[in-house]
Formats: sequence, structure tokens, C-alpha cells
Amino acid sequence: MAYNPNADRQYWRFSDSRTLIEAARDSGHELSIALGERLDAWLDAAIELADTQDDLKIVRAERDQLLRTVAEYEREANQ
Repeated sequence: MAYNPNADRQYWRFSDSRTLIEAARDSGHELSIALGERLDAWLDAAIELADTQDDLKIVRAERDQLLRTVAEYEREANQ
């Protein structure tokens, strides 16, 4: 999205993060560009973290299933 110098602060507040970041990077203002770049990196890191947390939930569920299977085999072996 191209930066719109006529948009007011209220407009930008209601914009989604990606739009706001892109507009900051395209604004021509050095501070805004630097902040847009930093926020873009943080947003990417947050997305990666969320994906990693989802993967962790899956791995934990698989681990729990394996532990139940091991416990079942141990019960059978002890009978």
C-alpha cells in the first residue's frame, strides 16, 4: 500500500498491521521507514512463533500418545 499523506491518525489506527507497516516503509520519512522495517521483522517473528507453538502442541500430543502406549506395554509386561 502506498503512503497516503492525507490520511489522518484515526485512519491509520484502524488499518491492519501489514497495511500500516507497508505505508510506514513507503512514507518517505526516515523514522517511519525504520519503524516500519522493525515492525515488519517483529510481525514476521510473531507469526513464526505462533507456528512454532502450534508445532509444539502437535509434538506434545504425539509424545503423550507414545507415553500412553509405553505405559500400556509396561502393564501388559508386568501381568
